[in-house]
Amino acid sequence: MRVGNLQRRTAVQAHRLIEVITSIQVPVVCAVRGWAAGLGFQLALAADFTIASDTARFWEPFCPRGFTPDSGATWFLPRLVGVARAKEILMLGRELSGVEAADWGVIHRCVPDDHLDAEVAGLVADVASRATIALGLTKHCINGSLVSGLTDSMAREASALELSSRTADFREGLASFKEHRPPEFQGR
Repeated sequence: MRVGNLQRRTAVQAHRLIEVITSIQVPVVCAVRGWAAGLGFQLALAADFTIASDTARFWEPFCPRGFTPDSGATWFLPRLVGVARAKEILMLGRELSGVEAADWGVIHRCVPDDHLDAEVAGLVADVASRATIALGLTKHCINGSLVSGLTDSMAREASALELSSRTADFREGLASFKEHRPPEFQGR
């Protein structure tokens, strides 16, 4: 392999995938059973909701194998688990079980292996029943807040509120509240 080939390919392929997952205006749900190592771990980090089986293992093999992390590992992990734990995971190659990943705040939840498919299906159904425009705008606001200050975050929220309050789902949400019934969102 020529020097630089791996770096160019990673930036074009894996990095683009991570950027799409974090910027797409729909929630991304990830299920992990077995190993999530390297890019697999980063996909779990980039997803909006990650549910893992109690048999799952999360591992960043980079430094223990003589190279450096990629695909957002050094951006996601310090924000999710703090600098000290991020160094343990990234620099020392500390493996996490599914239970530890949930306890450390790396993933949304860990469930018994035989419940994983049902848990993921339930979460997907829950997300699908919600106001999609409001979800997408909220995701945009959360991700933007990670790289901006309070004033910019509140400006982004004000803009998102203006946009979401013009949707049919907003009107349905108000009507359902007034009528004491669950909302029936249409994604408009």
